[in-house]
Amino acid sequence: MRAAANPESHETTDPVEICVCCDAERLERHPFHPDLNVFRPSQRQQEALVKLAASGEGCVSAAFAAGRTVAYVALQKPDRFERWSEDPTGRIWELGAVEVAPEWRGRGLARRLLKQTFAVGLFDDKIVIAQLLSWHYDTDRTGVSPFTYREALIRLYREVGFRVWRTNDPEIAGRIENALMARIGAKAPPEAVESFHKLRLAGSAPWDFPF
Repeated sequence: MRAAANPESHETTDPVEICVCCDAERLERHPFHPDLNVFRPSQRQQEALVKLAASGEGCVSAAFAAGRTVAYVALQKPDRFERWSEDPTGRIWELGAVEVAPEWRGRGLARRLLKQTFAVGLFDDKIVIAQLLSWHYDTDRTGVSPFTYREALIRLYREVGFRVWRTNDPEIAGRIENALMARIGAKAPPEAVESFHKLRLAGSAPWDFPF
């Protein structure tokens, strides 16, 4: 999971509008705040997420203020080079990115975006994974350790139904600051749940990972 949502507190007075699973045209009309640049320069990130929204293969929820995007949450199908893309049911999605512009942190925008996105029911029949990867943590601007950042993300994602799962995925398991979380929707079919568990433990004996 790529995340840059842990807040510093800054006072702002502009009203915020939340858009859940925005259409591409609306995202394009709201330039990204220049400090939404943890993953790539803000303009390029906007272009990538506009393309994702237009593809029908993702959901981008955004917070708009003063005519621009100040925070967003992006969900998508797993990248084809990830083990999760091998899911035959098509029900495994990924919480691909969460980012809040630094001056807008401390207002609960990441929490609001996540709660409203999952409240509409679009993901109730799916399993959404979140890969917490320390090299994507915004520790420089937040001034916290990778462990503190990870724990803050775990608390945040638990509020919308995620839990921590063991995995032998080398990208995740290679560092203790990382974690795998997943939200198993209440209507997710049994075959999708089985696929998730097989993929998180691919190649391992069942007794190697008790949960």
